[in-house]
Amino acid sequence: MAATTRSSKLVTVAVAIFALGLLAVAAVFTLYVTGKHDLPLWLNTSAGLLVPVGLGLALIGLVREARKR
Repeated sequence: MAATTRSSKLVTVAVAIFALGLLAVAAVFTLYVTGKHDLPLWLNTSAGLLVPVGLGLALIGLVREARKR
């Protein structure tokens, strides 16, 4: 029996935030490897904060979905 599940908006937003964080980490790594060491603060901050915030929001959203059932 296949049940169709629809993920909550919180999980969808969290995955987008997590993906942006991974892009920022990849950008920081690429720029560092190419020799640019003085990176903008916003890039370093987003690389350090978006990944854990996205992961945390996704976990909260998944727990909330599981408790509804």
